[in-house]
Amino acid sequence: MSAAARQRTCAACGGPFEPGERTGLEAVLDGGILYVAVHARHSTYPPRREIEAARRLA
Repeated sequence: MSAAARQRTCAACGGPFEPGERTGLEAVLDGGILYVAVHARHSTYPPRREIEAARRLA
């Protein structure tokens, strides 16, 4: 079972997932490594961290 099917809602915005919708998967450290599903273009990471990571990869 996928993370999206288990969660049923986006970890970033709380909105429901549509059947067959593409989702992202993010690792979250909370006493262990958890994987959460998010809508495409959504993130549970702070924007500054996302911008910094994108700059390093460019």
